[in-house]
Amino acid sequence: MKKNTDIKLIIEQPEHNQYYEKVGITFAAEDPADIIELGSTYYPAYASEGILWDMTDAWESSELKAKGIVNEKFVDSLKYDSEYGTDRLYGFPNQRGNGTITYVRKDWMDALGIDTPHSYEDFFNMFKAFKTINECEVEDANGITFKEKYKGLAVYPLTVAGLINSESPYEIYLREFYQDARSEIYYDEDREKYVDGVLEPEMEAALNRIQEAWEAGLIDPQSISNKTSTCRDKFYAGVVGCFNYWAGTWYKTLDKNLKMKDETAELIPLESFDKEKAYYIKRPATADAITNYCEYPEKVFENFLLYIHDGGEGQLLFTRGVEGVHYEVTERAEDGTILKAKMLPSLSDPSVETDKSFYDATLAITEAYDPVEVDERITTSMEIFDANSKLYDLPVLNSVVAEQLPDIEVAKQQLLSNIVIEDMTVEEALDAYKSATERHRSIILQDLNGSEE
Repeated sequence: MKKNTDIKLIIEQPEHNQYYEKVGITFAAEDPADIIELGSTYYPAYASEGILWDMTDAWESSELKAKGIVNEKFVDSLKYDSEYGTDRLYGFPNQRGNGTITYVRKDWMDALGIDTPHSYEDFFNMFKAFKTINECEVEDANGITFKEKYKGLAVYPLTVAGLINSESPYEIYLREFYQDARSEIYYDEDREKYVDGVLEPEMEAALNRIQEAWEAGLIDPQSISNKTSTCRDKFYAGVVGCFNYWAGTWYKTLDKNLKMKDETAELIPLESFDKEKAYYIKRPATADAITNYCEYPEKVFENFLLYIHDGGEGQLLFTRGVEGVHYEVTERAEDGTILKAKMLPSLSDPSVETDKSFYDATLAITEAYDPVEVDERITTSMEIFDANSKLYDLPVLNSVVAEQLPDIEVAKQQLLSNIVIEDMTVEEALDAYKSATERHRSIILQDLNGSEE
């Protein structure tokens, strides 16, 4: 960065599970970084507090916008309805909002005679069949029966890191179960008012699907407390039939690690079983926000946020890294333009290639040329995901919502626990949720709808 722009860049990277705690501490101490990366749950919350720099005018008058290489739908997805009643931009997309896609063991499907699922019923029946893979007498490519391969091992048709996510989008990992249900406060276009999605009919149907699958033993019983790393470990061990996880680069990673355990394993990403509704979720882009504590926000915006998406030198640096360190050039034009390059071994783990420097080149928000050939598994996964997903809007957050939301989030987790652990009916669990959140919901909906709830 300093070599290219004469600007010294210092990057602070807290532990992943402590990131937002550290961000909150720096704001409380009135000493945050100039630029902070914020996910879709936290970005509108900080924007509503008035502590992020409004970059709307800077973007609208920028040379990068005038060049027309940025896909502006990802910029627009970060526009926040501010106190001024208009959509304002308080953060710039780090990269395109990605999402999760359902990966399935194709070798399990073949051994059990299962076709590609095209409905929820198909998925449910596939999971039921997966539960019997350790009884299957069909041989794998090495001539070993699945029964012999899994002798004495527990198999899981499906594993997931929590039955409901801790931040928006809350339903991202169980797409075939949640479908069009949303467990957050959102604006209902038909009724022209904000509603709590947990109490909508779509959520009741989703909870019934989850409860049915849980009681049938089709979902990993540790899913209430699983971390994503726990799920990955089980998947890599070869004992999981279906895993909904990030599209793109993760397909290559999951496939590679799975084959290290079982070279005969075959993994495929699936299309959404309802093409019209496109049940996969494309998250709003992660925002790179400039804080109001920054001394020179205009210069930071121009020399960092726009530079890393310039479609040229800056973008190559922040996606592929430094030439000779992270990648090497294999073909160059007479004018010096890089035509082809390949990634070098990672500095932290030489057994694998470097995959990115700051953000994923395959998720760039511009139409810039990438000289590195992308693995077919990555492009396949992204193509299927893009064709079967819909872009979610930012969660509704203002000071009133932010104050009441923590208790509602606790009640959501308890709701899922009640239907799978406490043996409540879905109706009973929803009644308990409604009672526990009545005051908080009333305050939020009255504020958003401008009327008594």
